[in-house]
Amino acid sequence: MSTEDWITEAKLHFSEPLQPLQDVDSIIIHHTEEEGWDIHRTHAYHRDTMNWSGIGYNFFIEAPGVADGKIVSGRGYHVGAHTLGRNETSIGICMSGNMDLHQPSKRQMDSLLKLCRYLMDQYKLSPEDVIGHREVAGVTKSCPGSHVDMNWIRMELFSRI
Repeated sequence: MSTEDWITEAKLHFSEPLQPLQDVDSIIIHHTEEEGWDIHRTHAYHRDTMNWSGIGYNFFIEAPGVADGKIVSGRGYHVGAHTLGRNETSIGICMSGNMDLHQPSKRQMDSLLKLCRYLMDQYKLSPEDVIGHREVAGVTKSCPGSHVDMNWIRMELFSRI
């Protein structure tokens, strides 16, 4: 699968080989919960503190003050490490910031919707297949944050079909 020129490659180093995604059935939206973390800081945390191969998200949307709304490839089209039990069949998109404290910026939301539409087309998904991490069975946290309205996101995605 080719990456569009509006998706930046971060050129991250992973400690283990990544496996290609197959049979994608959903897109799962996350937030870092941390303020000011860019893709490199998140990658280092996942690799060095969590002892993962590297960043768990497939794609990352930068925050205001960093590169507002910039879409960066994390694991890209490889199996992620973002949602227990769903990594092999989902794409994880993370917005930088704590969306329990504030809303995503307009640029972050525009980028999120653009990326979701692109991935929905690539994998033949519908807006119902775009979910927040908190909507996954067994998840107890608020991710992607209480200021992220997943119903509004799905309605916006429907309007763009």
